Parts: sequence; C-alpha cells; structure tokens
Amino acid sequence: MSFSSEVKRELCNVRELSAGEMSAMLYGLMFAGRTVNRKPVIQTENTDLIAAAKTLSEGVFSGAKTETTRLVRNGSSLYTFSVKSARVGELYGDFSMINPEIVSGNDSDAAAFLRGVFVSCGSITDPKKEYHLEIVLPEDSRREPLAAFIREHGMEIKTASRANNTIIYAKESGLIEDFLTYIGAGIHALEIMQVKIEKDLRNRANRSVNCECANLDKTVAASEKIRRDIELIIEKGEFDSLPPELRETAELRLANPESSLSELCEMFNPLISRSGLNHRLRRLSKFAESLRND
Repeated sequence: MSFSSEVKRELCNVRELSAGEMSAMLYGLMFAGRTVNRKPVIQTENTDLIAAAKTLSEGVFSGAKTETTRLVRNGSSLYTFSVKSARVGELYGDFSMINPEIVSGNDSDAAAFLRGVFVSCGSITDPKKEYHLEIVLPEDSRREPLAAFIREHGMEIKTASRANNTIIYAKESGLIEDFLTYIGAGIHALEIMQVKIEKDLRNRANRSVNCECANLDKTVAASEKIRRDIELIIEKGEFDSLPPELRETAELRLANPESSLSELCEMFNPLISRSGLNHRLRRLSKFAESLRND
C-alpha cells in the first residue's frame, strides 16, 4: 500500500466524528467529487472511501438509501457512490462557494471538510522520496474558493496549472505536516517528522564526513609539499646550513609522514605549539622556494 493510501485509510476512520463533522466531511467528499445529472456523486477506486461515504451518509441523511455501482476497467474497479435523497441537492447542491451553513467557522468542521476533500481528490508522495502534497479538483471553478479557504485557516497553500487541471499543492514538509495534523492524519504527520529528522541526521553526517575528508586531503597535500621541500634542501646540500630547530623539524616530518601536526608537536622535546610548528614549516618551505628560484 502506498503512503498516500495509508494516509487516506487513517482519514476514512469516521466513527468518532460528531454530527457536524460528519456533515462537513461528507460535504467535502461531494465538493471534491463530480456532478452527474445535476446531482453530486463520488467516484473512486478506494474502497475505504466508499465505506466512509456510506457511514457518513447514513449519519447525515438518516433513513436515506445509498447506491454504489462498480465499473471494471483495465483490471481496476471504479466505484460510483450516490445518496438517494432530495435533501442532498438541497444541502450540497451549490459548489461555487463553500457553504458556511455546513462548514461553520470552527476548526473542527473546517478540518472535517478538508478531510473529505483530501480523501476524495488529494494525494501525497512518500516523504522518503520527496515532500509533495496536492489536490486536483474535478472542476476548476472550485479551486479558488478551496485555496482561499485553506489559506484562511493558516496554511499557505499554492496553486499551479498542469495539463488541463489547476492543482493545489504544498512542497514544504512543515506545511504538509500542519495540513495532515489539521485534517486528522496525525499519525502520518508524525511519520513525516520522523523521516525529516532522519534525513537531517544523514545530511549532517554526510557533511561531517565530507568535511573530514576535505581536511584530510588538505593535510595529505600539505605533508606531501613539505616533504618535497625538505628533500630539495637535502638534494641541494643545504640541510646542514639550517638552524637546529629547522633541522629537527625536517627530520621529524620526514620520519613521520602520516602524522598530523598535533601528533608531530608532541614529538618535540621540549614540546612546541601547533602555531610554532606551522611557523617552522613555513620557514622550511620559504627556504626551499628560494633554492628553486636560484
């Protein structure tokens, strides 16, 4: 099962919703559904959604009959769900705006409405691959009211055109987490947070390793350069002309080519500081450079 399907399964658990939330979620399902013969219907391949729609309809339209038809196409089943009640058209007939009588100003009803919309026509990519949530409405005229509604509730959702559809989408992990938490998919919102933490830890570890490798490369390159400089001084017969502290430094560097500067500092008697060792190595390099120029 895909991550998106798992999220929708969590959201289709509607048994604990209040009467107002059930009405708002069913309205969301139909807002994101299609209109056939001027009546709202829900079309989906998701059997969890069909079961949720039936439960919601029985709760909102007590005693009303529901109908589910199944069409098999290319090996997949497409279900069409409708409620056989005149009250459906009266209550949910206009989708040019979001009906404030059904979706009141409180967060619980607003969240239930968006829950229905997302379950019906939303999708989300596995966060291990990328962060991407989108909603593709069947009719473009409903996009602006929905986008405005989501923004009014504190989530800066974006819109874009793709093929013949206008999509509502989010690519920021924090925004996706907030949206899922708001509509009731808290378990999967936490999963996205966990994935993000793991990615951050991996990225930090990779940066640390890369930094250590880069520093190691610099150390090796610097060690190789000073080795060549010392060998040039010896080759030119100028080693004995060096001051005692530079001869000692050159001998220790040649004898310990793989040692770090900190390790090399501890080999001197008396001990010298890292800055002191760097100063001596620069003097050796400068002397070797003068021999090259001559």
